[in-house]
Amino acid sequence: MTPDPGYSMSADQAAFISELTGMSAGDRGQALTAYAEQYGQAHLVSLFTQFIGMANSVVENCAAMTDLVLITEMGMHPDRFDSINLPTIAGACQGVALAAQADPAGACEGCAYRLGTMANQSPMATSDASYMAIEPRGFMCHAEVDECGRPLKVCVGHAKAWKAAQAAE
Repeated sequence: MTPDPGYSMSADQAAFISELTGMSAGDRGQALTAYAEQYGQAHLVSLFTQFIGMANSVVENCAAMTDLVLITEMGMHPDRFDSINLPTIAGACQGVALAAQADPAGACEGCAYRLGTMANQSPMATSDASYMAIEPRGFMCHAEVDECGRPLKVCVGHAKAWKAAQAAE
């Protein structure tokens, strides 16, 4: 028995979504508006529902492929990589809220507070950053580490978010 992938769509729907992936945000909006006008709101809702299922399936498959590569190509034991920070859709949603807390100017290129980075889309990183929000010296930058892999400074995005939160009180 084949496992349920979590989504179901027609080849035409998949082709439409594939076209969307190559478009700018504005063009995607126009194409989705035209789709809703042609097929109706219920079909657009169904398409979006199935797309989320597809996206979640892709994320799960990327994690499984990462595990497979680490085991077969890198020779790692599975117990050694249970904390890999892989992006997820839920993590990316958490990242939107995190990025809204601070201007990313001055932050490293991979900052959890910078919209769209791997750390900004990782549920582990975004949860850690949110948890440490009440600490002025809590969430550390992982761009600069010592020879043992320990972070050397506070995350710039975190410092800005903490300062903004203190000013708002």
